[in-house]
Amino acid sequence: MNSNILTMQEYLKNKGIRITKQRQAILQVLLDRSCPLTANHIFSLLEERFPQLRLSTVYRNLNMFVDKNVVRKMELNPSNKESYFELNIGEHHHHLVCVKCNEIVPLDCPLKEYEKTIINKTDYILIDHKIKVYGICPKCRKE
Repeated sequence: MNSNILTMQEYLKNKGIRITKQRQAILQVLLDRSCPLTANHIFSLLEERFPQLRLSTVYRNLNMFVDKNVVRKMELNPSNKESYFELNIGEHHHHLVCVKCNEIVPLDCPLKEYEKTIINKTDYILIDHKIKVYGICPKCRKE
């Protein structure tokens, strides 16, 4: 954990972000959970440790992290417009979302070869793509 914090401090410094305990804690939650979380969920995980923390502070920091390309913001649930956030590190991936319990499972990107075909056929420079797959998880199916 300490090596993650040191690395995180260096990373934030390189991005021009002032380091605070709250910012480190928000990023640590995203790192520990390794799946997208809502600001409300992050807040609930931190409020006991940081009693002065406000939900608005979590949102403000998350939006700043998005602006600095440290965190990705996404809409994952079609029935709920609440934004989800995840660290912008590692391989490009997509998400499988349970429409009942909102469980989110990361999926490897199946489009790497197809992107090359698109580039070759169209001469476009591809910037991004997003895939969201919706279903009902095994746990919810049993209920």
